[in-house]
Amino acid sequence: MRYSFVLKYIFLYLMYIKKGRFMSKKPIVITVLVLALILLAINFLPSVVPVKKFATLTDATYITYYKKACDLEDSEACNDLGDIYFKDKDYSDAVEFYKQSCTLENAEGCNNLAYMLDEGLGIERHNWQALKLYEKACKSGNMRSCYNVGAMYFKGEGARKNYYKAAHFFKKSCNSDIASGCNDLAFMYANGKYFKRNIQKAIGFYYDACEMGEASGCNNLGYMYETGDGVRKNIQKAERFYEKACSLDDFPSCDRLETVLGKKIREIKTEEDFKAAKKACQNSKVGGTMCYKLGLYFEKNDDQDIALQYYEEACDRGQSQSCKRLGDLARE
Repeated sequence: MRYSFVLKYIFLYLMYIKKGRFMSKKPIVITVLVLALILLAINFLPSVVPVKKFATLTDATYITYYKKACDLEDSEACNDLGDIYFKDKDYSDAVEFYKQSCTLENAEGCNNLAYMLDEGLGIERHNWQALKLYEKACKSGNMRSCYNVGAMYFKGEGARKNYYKAAHFFKKSCNSDIASGCNDLAFMYANGKYFKRNIQKAIGFYYDACEMGEASGCNNLGYMYETGDGVRKNIQKAERFYEKACSLDDFPSCDRLETVLGKKIREIKTEEDFKAAKKACQNSKVGGTMCYKLGLYFEKNDDQDIALQYYEEACDRGQSQSCKRLGDLARE
């Protein structure tokens, strides 16, 4: 044990005290100091028997345990194995484990197997079978599958187009906080698919989707406010929704944001204008309007090297004024 030898010396020391071999020769203060030193030693001395540490499990080891659990009919372990092989792009093995998971009535496993069938990954593509598996998973409470059922009926994959069923499953998934379900339900209201066209309901569902982090919902709101599609034009709102969609890595929204800002910011004059222009230039992939205006800003402030960089960026994106300005500067 850790402190056994220290306790032994304490015991012997106490025996000396009892026999009077030490107390008769030294003051009581020394006795107190010795005991204090022994207690400090107990706190600082390393353990005689080190604590056993668990070895870090290697990938091969945890896969072995997952496979054993799957063989023992743990449906979640089977699905996890499918995910592991899917990430490694070993689609055929992923399919086999998703099959086992689905056979054991795991809704997520059925959803994942349906996806593999729908995309033809590791197995021959079969939309009809995919639809049936999505429906099975949806009945078991997997709301992502409910959305997928709606999407297949909307597009007519695995079955004939059926906007009634599409709307039903989009609404069901949206009510369970599946953002893409809200977005697609909004699209149906906005475009009069099954429902009578209702812009207010469309805006409401797009807004819900956007709030839940669905970039398409934010983008669609931005477009409606930019163009006045069913609503009064509001560039400030369009900018706000495009900016949020862009922050969710929706690059078309980044491009639209640059276009909107290009109309709004005629010339960079304020710090706020500069920050907005720089962000738009960095995030967009086409256009180049704001990159061009940044070039003008730096050229005006006598920083031609940085101006040239922005002109080059804008020119590469097809912004003609930047290409013309580069030509003018090269000619001077």
